[in-house]
Amino acid sequence: MVMPTHHINEIGHFMGFRYSCPVFAQASTLPLNRNMFHGTMMVQCDIPDDKILQLMLKKTENKALMQESLQKLDQNCIPATLDCIPENSSALTKSGTVQSTGLRSVDSKHWTPEVPDRIGLYHAYIKGYNRDVRTHRLFIICTSGTYKACDEFCNLVIDVGSQWTVNDVMTSEEAWWLKRACQRARARTIRLFAEKFDLPIPTMQDIQSYKPQSLSLPTTETLEHDLSTLSNGDLVLYNGCIDTTKKMNGILCNMHPSEGVMLFKGSPKAACFGTMYGNHTVCGTFPVNAPVVDRLESMTVLDSSCIVRHASHNTKTKYMCFDESYYKNLEAMQWNRDYGMEALIPIVVGLK
Repeated sequence: MVMPTHHINEIGHFMGFRYSCPVFAQASTLPLNRNMFHGTMMVQCDIPDDKILQLMLKKTENKALMQESLQKLDQNCIPATLDCIPENSSALTKSGTVQSTGLRSVDSKHWTPEVPDRIGLYHAYIKGYNRDVRTHRLFIICTSGTYKACDEFCNLVIDVGSQWTVNDVMTSEEAWWLKRACQRARARTIRLFAEKFDLPIPTMQDIQSYKPQSLSLPTTETLEHDLSTLSNGDLVLYNGCIDTTKKMNGILCNMHPSEGVMLFKGSPKAACFGTMYGNHTVCGTFPVNAPVVDRLESMTVLDSSCIVRHASHNTKTKYMCFDESYYKNLEAMQWNRDYGMEALIPIVVGLK
C-alpha cells in the first residue's frame, strides 16, 4: 500500500509505503530501511502556564542552551551497536539446558544516545475531549534512534537474507533489542535535554541499561519504520507510516522544523489524544511525515529564527503541503476529521 506522502528520497530510496508478505517468505524480500525502528517521541513537561510563556520569550537563551546540548551529546557519544545486546549464556547439564537469569535483559556494553535528527521544545494550546477549556502545554519532542546499530542490523539481514525467513528476522534477538534500544535512546535524549533546560518531566529507571540511569516516560510515540503482523498472520513492514489498529495516543507527524509537528488525534474512546481506529481490510495505516518533495502541492520553507543546526546547513527545501485534498485523502484512509488535530509550535529546535 502506497501512502499519499510517497516519494524518492535524496539517496534514491522509495519511501512512504506498507509492505506485507507471508511469514515464511525469504528475508531478502524485505525492503528494510537503514533507520529501522526510528521514530518520534513526545514527553509533556509538568510546568505552569506562566513558566511556559516566560520560556517562549527567552529566544537567545534557548538557542544557546540547545547548541550546548547538541555539542555535549556529540562529544560524549558512545554509539550503540549490536555488540551491546545482552549476553544470554546457557549451559548443558544432565537435567537439560540451564539458562542464566542474572543479567539476561541488561546491555552487555555501555552506550549513550547519538545526536538526534531533530529535538525541540514545542508549545500547544490544547482542548481536551471532555471539556471545551484550552490549556497551555509544553512538550519535548525527539526524532531519532540508534543509527549505527540500525545500520548493522540492515547489513545483517542482507547477509542472511537467503537463509532466514521474514519471521526469523522479526522474532530475532537483534530485532527485539534494537526496537527497544531505539526507544530508550529517544527517552534518554529527552531526559538529558529536560535537565539542561531545567524542565520537570516524568522519569523512570532504565532497567536494561549497563550503568544505572533514568529515562523519560513518553506521552506519545510514533515509529516511522516498524515491523509488525497483520490479523491474518502476515508480516508487515511500515515505511513512513504507522498502524492505526494498534494501541496509541495520537499520531505525531513531522513537518518542516520551522513549522513544527502535527498531532493527529485518534478515536476518542480512551487516551488523552485518542486511540486506535480503522481496520486493515480498508486501510488501517497513516502517514507520519511531510517529506521533502518537488511537486505541485509542495512549498519552499526556510529555517526560522528558532532553528539551531549542529552540523547541517540551511538550504532551501520544498516540503509537501498538507492542503484540503490531502485531508480528504486521509478521510478515505479511515481517519475521521472529527477526531481533530493539534499544531505543536516550535519554541526552539535542534537539528543534526
